[in-house]
Amino acid sequence: MIAQQEKTNGEGRNLPQGMRMMICPCCGEEREESVEKGATCGHCGARQVGAPLTQPDRLVPKLGPALIAFGVAIAVLGIFLAAWILGNDLRVGRVFLVTLLGDGWKATRLMLAADPRLPYYRIVQYDATRLAFALSAILIPLSLLGIWLARRAKRLAEMTPHLFSGRRLAKASLALCGVWLTCLTSVIAFSIPERVEGFRERRRAETRAAMYQLHQQALQKYYQEYGSYPQELPDLSRVNAEATPRADYWEQPFTYQPVGVIASKGTSIIFSNYKLVSAGADGRFATDDDLVMIDGIILEGAPERDPNRLALEDLFPTN
Repeated sequence: MIAQQEKTNGEGRNLPQGMRMMICPCCGEEREESVEKGATCGHCGARQVGAPLTQPDRLVPKLGPALIAFGVAIAVLGIFLAAWILGNDLRVGRVFLVTLLGDGWKATRLMLAADPRLPYYRIVQYDATRLAFALSAILIPLSLLGIWLARRAKRLAEMTPHLFSGRRLAKASLALCGVWLTCLTSVIAFSIPERVEGFRERRRAETRAAMYQLHQQALQKYYQEYGSYPQELPDLSRVNAEATPRADYWEQPFTYQPVGVIASKGTSIIFSNYKLVSAGADGRFATDDDLVMIDGIILEGAPERDPNRLALEDLFPTN
């Protein structure tokens, strides 16, 4: 073992016959060992004041790289568990305490008194999935870092076993980080469609809110004042309703069509009903994603024949 150490330096490079290396106590860099007093370090210039200490018969291999990789693997799990148990007003943590300890402890009785529904809380898995998706931007890079560190530690332990140890620990860290990475990517893969649908539904909800606002603050106000719905949306300026929304979330103007002529006074026509249409995300009318409001009621799910026309049977269907 000593002969092998004399032929290689700390990085495993071959040295000339008879040359030995030592660690400079000043800068920590490797330098050629010298028995001459006054020899200087080529890195920091420190002068040697005495003979170097004798090398030990056996060097203890370093465990640092394997421990660092294992620490990263544990950190990924610790961050997730801490956020899961301690987040959301400690609800998951309280559920676990009540489930494990029951109501025989004063602390759990206080928890049950504050929230009697704790024993029936059954969306722990949903909370875990939602949290994993939210933390994936942090935990996935950490898992990748742990994989790289574990592979490096394993390679060092295999190539230079006299300098580095912890091969089994590095393999365990590699397996753990691989499991974390697989779980996180699976959560993202299964959550993306749900997230996209939720994002689309939020856009439709904002469009519905704009249509209700237009109905309540403008169209109804016009009807109460004039006894008829306007012939076109610009007529709403007569009731000072210019600030009400005229377009959907996708900035496509609403299509407005008054219908239901019940009477006329000279050149004035009274409209008893109206139809307001948003083309939806695709920007095209008469498709499945249209939002149609009839007299303040939104109808969804069926394409219209013509966005600019509405028959009386659409307002008053007969079976």
